[in-house]
Amino acid sequence: MMAVKDLIIESLSLFNEGKYAEAIEKLHQAWDGITNKNTQITEQCDIQYWLGDCYFEQAIAKNTNKTDRLIDKAVKHFQESLSLTKHLTDEQDRIYRQIYAQSGLGSCYIEQIKSSKSTSKAEIFIKQASENFSAVYEKISQLNDEVEKKGWEKIIRPSLRDINYLNKDWNSYFEKKKQEIQELLFKNKTSQPQDAVATILAVLHITPIELGFTPMAHYTSPHVCHILFGIDGNEIDIPMRLGSSTYMNDPSEGRGLLDLLNQQDLELENKADGASHNAFFTCFSSRVNDLNQFRLYGKEGGVEASGCCLVFNKNGDWLREADVSVPFRSLSKKLEKDSDDLPEAGFWNDEYEKLPLYQVAYIAYKDEYIAEKKCGIWLLPQEKLKFGIRLKPVGNEDWHQFRLEKLKEALEELIEFFKDKSTVSNDDKEALEYIRYLFKDFAFRDEEEFRLLVIKPIDSKEIEYCKDTKSIYIPYADIRNQADEVILGTNYEKTGNQRKAEVFRYQMKQKCPDVKVSRSTLPINPPNK
Repeated sequence: MMAVKDLIIESLSLFNEGKYAEAIEKLHQAWDGITNKNTQITEQCDIQYWLGDCYFEQAIAKNTNKTDRLIDKAVKHFQESLSLTKHLTDEQDRIYRQIYAQSGLGSCYIEQIKSSKSTSKAEIFIKQASENFSAVYEKISQLNDEVEKKGWEKIIRPSLRDINYLNKDWNSYFEKKKQEIQELLFKNKTSQPQDAVATILAVLHITPIELGFTPMAHYTSPHVCHILFGIDGNEIDIPMRLGSSTYMNDPSEGRGLLDLLNQQDLELENKADGASHNAFFTCFSSRVNDLNQFRLYGKEGGVEASGCCLVFNKNGDWLREADVSVPFRSLSKKLEKDSDDLPEAGFWNDEYEKLPLYQVAYIAYKDEYIAEKKCGIWLLPQEKLKFGIRLKPVGNEDWHQFRLEKLKEALEELIEFFKDKSTVSNDDKEALEYIRYLFKDFAFRDEEEFRLLVIKPIDSKEIEYCKDTKSIYIPYADIRNQADEVILGTNYEKTGNQRKAEVFRYQMKQKCPDVKVSRSTLPINPPNK
């Protein structure tokens, strides 16, 4: 029989491969191999913790109908691991393992909050999550190793922030979001434009706890859809793309905010021919199975509503905790000559899955045809002009109103600051690069757009060229395990390419069985023959 420690090591290898059921089996074997429960405390702590983590990962896996039961099992094992730590004699070892166990418990309670349909139960889970993460934070301060201390502080920061959101402490929640942005992007600089930019980024960055179960739609052509899922003869692993802003449908892409701030003559590199940097993004909409979106995007052969609607986050499991520095590392490096800790390259594939999701805000010019209520906020008039901002509510309505107030304050600060061009430095102007692709013209408001965004130097090794589309792009991620559903447009079969919905459904069952396939029945005429 294998030694207990060897069985634990083997279970960890299986865990890292996502083979949780097999890892659980090994851990139970390890538990059965414990011969002295009075002396083998460390091994028992480890086994119980990893059993908890295995059940937790199973619980949050896609398309499971056993979430509640699995979470209950995870809680039981984390609690057992925590209880065992009191028998450890080494103080630092005890603190270390308590941090692990209580972090696991806190994460379990947050998951239970998400799925709870009872307000009273949710309140209990919030209290339990808060107690455990507060205990973790206190124990982190007792660690002797400064590197480990900083690492753990970074790990639990999102959880402490989410607790503020769940307790509806909007100000604390927002300040934690903004502080992280200031630390990572501006190294805590306090210039007025950078402070306002950090505020706007904190407003428009949508975290997993804010998004909740709001589904996100991405519209694309049947051809691209088939490639992304590796069907219909497409066997190569092709990731979803972040496309260049140059090819977007809005000819004023990136200029709306500059117009608002009366900075049309802003002398930035990426406004000139031969730009050194470019913005790349992929777009999502909160409008799922929407006729207008189908008519505009993804059509094949000019046939409206022939494309595919890819649906994400139906189960609230698409969005991951983000690294807010990832989209802007090249900008931070450009603005800060000593930013050696922000490498331009080196965050490939899985790190792009940590891209923050940003909501697009729409800028409206007040005229006789735009009602006041069409915009959540109206900014201080500039001479005879009056601009409004439309921002669709996401998550809690009170939180949305808080966001609107913060956005209004920050934009008015920027308007006032950029009035006197004689006092504006190049660094002040370039701070706008972080946010100008998060604003669009009011005319596009019905898209209700959200974006994953990256700004890169034009010579970046991460940029690739597509011969078919004659365009450049950055690979984003394999979405076969991220998408929840594919909705085929009403005219999917009517493009002249002999596409059949039943064939698509069959091929998807073979390649991506967890992805639901459905047909849109939106009313639209078939193409003229």
